[in-house]
Amino acid sequence: MKTFFAALSLSLLSLTSFAQDKTTKTAAKPATAKTTASASYRCPVCGATSAKAGECSKDKVGFVKVGDYYCPDCYMTQAKPGKCSMCGVDMKKMETASVIPPAKK
Repeated sequence: MKTFFAALSLSLLSLTSFAQDKTTKTAAKPATAKTTASASYRCPVCGATSAKAGECSKDKVGFVKVGDYYCPDCYMTQAKPGKCSMCGVDMKKMETASVIPPAKK
């Protein structure tokens, strides 16, 4: 019986030491320029831009991060393409604002 408890305690100690080794070997991901740079956000209704997330003062709709997807009906956002989880409409990708030159007369 003593040998059983000795074997059990040694196996538990070895398991905990391996578990600790895995967590200490994991290094933190280095910060990339993409995460440190200011991301641009756009209003899906009027196209207004902002440097930070928030709500459009004109339309009272939340800004969508450029590159993310939004629902054109309920303005729900997500990072991956697909269907809206609330209403089932296809998500659209938020593109960067493009400058359109005025038409010549």
